[in-house]
Amino acid sequence: MKEPAFLSEFKALDVTEGKDTHTLMLTEKFQIYSAVLDAVITVPPGFTFDGESIPRFLQPLVPPFGQSKRGACVHDYLYRFAGYHDDYGFIVPVTRSQADHVYRELILAKGLPTWRGHMRWAVLRLVGWTAWDSNRKQRLA
Repeated sequence: MKEPAFLSEFKALDVTEGKDTHTLMLTEKFQIYSAVLDAVITVPPGFTFDGESIPRFLQPLVPPFGQSKRGACVHDYLYRFAGYHDDYGFIVPVTRSQADHVYRELILAKGLPTWRGHMRWAVLRLVGWTAWDSNRKQRLA
């Protein structure tokens, strides 16, 4: 099996306004190879995301770190569309579990210690359903 890889540089701008805690926007496309999906995922420029949405009460145990921005970007993209766009512009569907596994593989590939990566993934599996459902409702609206 191939290893996950970052195929382009991660270039994002902080566009936080108002009461947002943190909002980032890609200034250039960001491409990764996911071994979980055995696919290249391209997140387009202009995509906005909030990094890691760790509930405040869990932040003392699971504080946000810089190594996870790339994984959070791709994860938010997968959650928002319940998939990724292929070379022809069609959505290739992914499950919530697959999206969460892609996040874990990317944060570990970026250098987060294994124990910390697994802890973040466990928290995501525990509370990520709220974001998944919210995005699903927005897609159906």
